Amino acid sequence: MTRLESAVGALGESTAQAPPPIAEIGKRLRHTFASHRATGYAGLSRADQRKLPYAYWIAGEPALPEIDPALVTLYWETLLPDALQGSSKRAKRWLAPLFFVYCESFDANDPRFMDFASRLVHALEAAPGPFGVRLRAAHGAHEFFAPHEAPKRLAALFLSDQSQCIELHMADLLLWPGFLDTRMGTAIFASCLALPDDVLREKEPVSRLLAWSKKLAAPISQTGLRAPFAEALLKPWSRRKPPDDMKTMLLAFFIPTYGDPRITRIRWEGVPAPALAALLNWLTGDTLRGFMKLLQRTADEIWMYRQKFWMAYYDAGYIDEAWLALGPAAREQARRLQVDEKGMGYSRLEGNVSHAQSVLLLKVGDLIFTEWSHNGSLRAYRDTDLLAPKLYQPYYYGEDLRAVLSMDFHGGFNANPELRHMNSEGGTWQRKARDLIRHHTGVYLRDAQIYET
Repeated sequence: MTRLESAVGALGESTAQAPPPIAEIGKRLRHTFASHRATGYAGLSRADQRKLPYAYWIAGEPALPEIDPALVTLYWETLLPDALQGSSKRAKRWLAPLFFVYCESFDANDPRFMDFASRLVHALEAAPGPFGVRLRAAHGAHEFFAPHEAPKRLAALFLSDQSQCIELHMADLLLWPGFLDTRMGTAIFASCLALPDDVLREKEPVSRLLAWSKKLAAPISQTGLRAPFAEALLKPWSRRKPPDDMKTMLLAFFIPTYGDPRITRIRWEGVPAPALAALLNWLTGDTLRGFMKLLQRTADEIWMYRQKFWMAYYDAGYIDEAWLALGPAAREQARRLQVDEKGMGYSRLEGNVSHAQSVLLLKVGDLIFTEWSHNGSLRAYRDTDLLAPKLYQPYYYGEDLRAVLSMDFHGGFNANPELRHMNSEGGTWQRKARDLIRHHTGVYLRDAQIYET
């Protein structure tokens, strides 16, 4: 029984525990230290001596070594070494404040913090008991108390070592759930974002990062890592097509968390253009695919020809943006499609239109197109034309969209400049649309790409 009690006690000395309210204790201790300064700190209780690390850094105040240098010297050179000569239980009680403060006040750019870390490593060399053993093991395996190395080492461990989940890795390192919000946790998270692109193209590391971000005290989009986080997860796909499950996972996270960048860019400010362009490209593709499904489900007779034409331009990388305006029946279909097309944004189509009608707005180079469903004509405009339709408006009126004169698809040989979808099987309208795009943007696709020959 005695041995069992001893084993249980030793286990308790080496399990993860959350820190006490460090800032509150630190402020109280500073008042206590000030009141004993004149007597050379002779009247300090053993508990106040042991908790000294909690007063090391207080927001808005100088570091403790600047205020009480004599006391700090006494702590490191006499009080702490003497305490670590005692029992393992006493050693843990003295080491715990050092461990917690190291994690909570982590700052690899602060010389005083670097000195703190160095002194802590030295103290651990002689620390008895399971707690000291676990801390030495963490430092030996991951350089835990080396501020310039620990974030990189632990980032690789948390994301790349799939032998166990992050929570189990944390438990092995005596880290508590709230550790993720400490300054050291934030430094590790930032190092995760600096991992190579090939790592951040893998599903498991990305899944772990997304799950980690959801455990933070504040949404990632409201933290200082907002832009680096988006860049890290999206930039690896700026020149590559992601697997469908990866694209779906990222869209399902970023659109609710950051907002749809086609509508609001507030939370996307500072995200580099290539990273944002990758997301916009996925949204454009989903909008195009959603439009084609709407055409199919609302009985548009030539939907497959429109799909062949516009998806050819999208797959070739020439469609920069896309947006939908939907009538009432089309909106009902869209609500059902949202299960499959997570990035298919749309607006209301009002006024003189049929209930099932929809309009696809596209941007190719400096051209804006409006592609009407159900025998509606294709229209084109310069994006510099003040009357040209603007993408991402909350609603559109059919009569307004039709009232603006289209660019001429017929070279002056037709009274109406817009393009009706005539002879889809033979590629008549497709070639006229292709030729207008080529003339104004230089982009060219072969007949076999834009219609079935």
